[in-house]
Amino acid sequence: MSSRGTDRQVRIARLDGSKSRRLAIVPARSGSKGVPRKNMQEIGGETLIARAVRVARETDLFDTILVSTDAPDFAEEGKRAGAEVPFLRPAELAGDKAVVLDVLRHVLDELAAAGREFDLLALLEPTSPLRSAVIVREVVTAAEAEGWDAAFSVSLVPPQMHPAKQFRIDPGGGAHLFLEHADEVTNRQQLTRTYVRNGMCYAVRAGVFLETGKLFGQRARAIVVEQPYVSIDAPEDLERANAMIESESRG
Repeated sequence: MSSRGTDRQVRIARLDGSKSRRLAIVPARSGSKGVPRKNMQEIGGETLIARAVRVARETDLFDTILVSTDAPDFAEEGKRAGAEVPFLRPAELAGDKAVVLDVLRHVLDELAAAGREFDLLALLEPTSPLRSAVIVREVVTAAEAEGWDAAFSVSLVPPQMHPAKQFRIDPGGGAHLFLEHADEVTNRQQLTRTYVRNGMCYAVRAGVFLETGKLFGQRARAIVVEQPYVSIDAPEDLERANAMIESESRG
């Protein structure tokens, strides 16, 4: 990993009302086992890459929208959609074990080396294609609000999938409640609502990210998304997302 990110001065995004310089990153590596060339698959007539870039553009928030990829044809798709692709990822950030935090730091380091720095960083994962510009704007606005380091979108965990209803299984096949005292919960009304990250949008002050190496900083706000979401991990997820978009278009 480059040392430029740790060597340069960390600057916190402005809270004085002046314009914050915002960067949206769409990560799109070419390798995928569950769905080959996943980020080039189409949802609603658009590739996952193009869809993420389009929504970022529709927000009218970002000074730069950048696609981070290791593949030249993925890069061309990003450019066609209106994003910048000024460099390709190194091989060590393109495999199954690549960590998105390292990808983000690579982007910031490369841009900083070119004299380009930003106050806010947004991550839009192409594999969560049902996001809207409204959701992205709400997350970014929350991250820039005083008192928060970051914000991210979440969805409600269905009651039937609540941690209080989950078990772990030991090597001998024995079942154990995942949460202690979960057997005391007898009905849905007793369950505390829980939420899961849906990948539609993460936003963090760039200075906080460079200082802590964390996407959530020390204090992050969750933005609850009411609409259904799909995370593309398998072919059936593509089918489900397309069906949802088609149903929505019919009204």
